[in-house]
Amino acid sequence: MKSSLAKNAIYKVILNVFNLLVPLFVGPYVAGLLTPELYGVYNRVYAEFQVFFIVGAFGIYNYGVREISKVRNDKKRFGSIFTSLFVIGILSNLLVTIFYIGYIILRGNGIDQYVYLVMIIQMVSNVFYIEFVNEAVENYRFIAIKTILIRILYLISIFAFVRKPTDVIIYSVVVSMTVLLNNLASFFYLKRQYKFDFTNVKILCHIMPLIVNLIFTNVELLYGQLDKVLLGAFVSDIAVTEYTLPTTLAGMLSTIPLSLITVAIPRLSKYIGENDRESYINTLKSTCRTYMAILIPMSFGVMVLAKEIMWLYSKDVYTYTYPVLICAALSRIVFGYQSIMTYLVMYVNSMEKKLTVLLFQGGVINCILNFSLILVGNFSALSALITTMIAVLVFIFLSLRYAKNNLDLKGIFITKEIIGYFIIGICFIPISIGVNLLRLGYIWNIVIEIVLCVGLYGFYMIYTKDPLLDVVFRKFRM
Repeated sequence: MKSSLAKNAIYKVILNVFNLLVPLFVGPYVAGLLTPELYGVYNRVYAEFQVFFIVGAFGIYNYGVREISKVRNDKKRFGSIFTSLFVIGILSNLLVTIFYIGYIILRGNGIDQYVYLVMIIQMVSNVFYIEFVNEAVENYRFIAIKTILIRILYLISIFAFVRKPTDVIIYSVVVSMTVLLNNLASFFYLKRQYKFDFTNVKILCHIMPLIVNLIFTNVELLYGQLDKVLLGAFVSDIAVTEYTLPTTLAGMLSTIPLSLITVAIPRLSKYIGENDRESYINTLKSTCRTYMAILIPMSFGVMVLAKEIMWLYSKDVYTYTYPVLICAALSRIVFGYQSIMTYLVMYVNSMEKKLTVLLFQGGVINCILNFSLILVGNFSALSALITTMIAVLVFIFLSLRYAKNNLDLKGIFITKEIIGYFIIGICFIPISIGVNLLRLGYIWNIVIEIVLCVGLYGFYMIYTKDPLLDVVFRKFRM
């Protein structure tokens, strides 16, 4: 039975709201409990491990969503692609794990080595990460229920087993085992419904598209990982935490509107496969407008409350990093447009080659800027994030121009509604300044600013009769 895009988005939003709430409980607890030195070690090791983890994943997830979405009604082709990608995943993760073990031998020592070793559990779990099948067939109900149950278990385990400032190894084990359990649950669930077809396994034809997917589907993560790896190598482990905490916070908040992007990929791929351009344009325009209607005010809201949020989240341990959170909040808008151009425009239209070139150009710019800052002695968590934003802005500008010239996409990405969202978001700044002049303290600042900013934005949406309100009211009446 065909599920609606709105229903899929609801399941995805419920899941992402839950995924937002769990870290908001766990994050402050772990950041306040573990010593800054050990927490810095964990963040630095995890940043380095993520590079191997990403390469091991080999871009299979997003590639699998797109390719299986196109053939989900063709049982034979479905089985062939599903099995082929699973086999490729085994091979890529096995090869990368060998290199990772060699890296541990050369790099690890003391407590670092134990954290590196625990991360191998996540590399093993990568083999069983076939959730892309659930995404492709739009089975978001199972994804939501399964993930929520496992995240509850994760929450309980953190508070039950991570009890001392030195429990960084235990924390690493809990995180890694949660990833493994999540992937195994999906694997066994899918294996009951879809059988492997080893009679028609194809490897070579998928390799080049997967390499391209590996590059562009991880652009934000790879750029961010580069920042963290360089901070750990040239500044300090604590500098990695100063970068990780604010960017993770901003990233968690953006997962809610990001649901619209992820659930739209299979549907847009389907429209393109059917040569239904009108449906593609209408869905793209609606998704872009709705995404920005949520993301822009949320980003400005986090920006004006950055100091209060860092004080509350880190139990005043890392409050001083609030300038990084200000930058990270604004960067979510930049990364929002990057996600739209990457996934909903160029990727679903099979423009991988051009997309790879554009992302490579941005990556080169990011590297040059980072190493320039290192040479002049001004490399920090804040400056690293700024260089990444500049690199992604270059990518957005070039991809927008390319899409307009080759796909005739106009009046979609910058509309009067989106400009209005920006203007109201900017109005949050004088509101915050006025509230701070009252010197009421962090808690009252949070309460009053949220009430005033949400009230202003709500009034604006009603006054302008924003199209999003019609969608929301229509869904509530159904």
